Amino acid sequence: MNIAYTVWTWFLDPFDNFSKPETVEKQKVQFEKAAREISYLGYDSVENFNIIVDTFGDDTDTLKSILQKYNLTLRAVYHYLKTDYAADLEMGKRCIEFLKKMNCDILNLQAPKHAPEGTTKEAILDTAAKSNEMGKIAADNGIKLCMHPHWGSTVEKEHEIELFAESTDPRYVHFCIDTAHTQLLNMDPIKIVEQYRDRLAYIHLKDVDPDVTITPERPMNRFRALGQGTVDFKGVYKKLVEIGFDGTLCVELDYPVICNYQSAQVSRHYIRDVLGI
Repeated sequence: MNIAYTVWTWFLDPFDNFSKPETVEKQKVQFEKAAREISYLGYDSVENFNIIVDTFGDDTDTLKSILQKYNLTLRAVYHYLKTDYAADLEMGKRCIEFLKKMNCDILNLQAPKHAPEGTTKEAILDTAAKSNEMGKIAADNGIKLCMHPHWGSTVEKEHEIELFAESTDPRYVHFCIDTAHTQLLNMDPIKIVEQYRDRLAYIHLKDVDPDVTITPERPMNRFRALGQGTVDFKGVYKKLVEIGFDGTLCVELDYPVICNYQSAQVSRHYIRDVLGI
């Protein structure tokens, strides 16, 4: 299995606020800093938000040079559905063209935020229809579109994932299962991996602190480096081996308690020393 790390958090300021560098050249410098640190820790590849398309879309040679310099590959780009589907679709097409140039075949997709009162069946079906459309475009270009069930989105809870799966074409829409988001929403990630084994194309790994009193209005602040919470990663890995998964295990930590480098180091040591990868 390929071991990756998501590097968008190198754009966070010391207070965990997203702070995209103001120029493309500074963005490239920050990306290379992330690549250098990730490579040193022994990761194989990187994932990044769709901001990487704005940064390197017209200069993929530089991106390829940076990745080659640190013996890394690009494994995925993470895209979103928001409120303007025309704009989201256009950005999705840009991501697909970018992935083709980079010889990368994974486009992760996050559903729109759900309404304050919760998700409706209509919202899930709308997300499914849009995912089918974007997924077909991706498939026609050799790219796998993977829905990433995510806290706060229209596809987050178990019954929502089930309806979404039933309403999407498995030829065009795959899944990226996230160990932390599933556990945060009272699902067993091992069960979810088994349930969607035939559509599983990518994995996000992160841990969850069990203390529900930590910022209850934003439970994602409970996400932790691997081994610092309660996710059964041994069980998840055993199940992945059992079903013959041979894709990417991508570590992500949305809001590092300590710096990016040390958080990535903790997780890499866990993967190596505990999981034996």
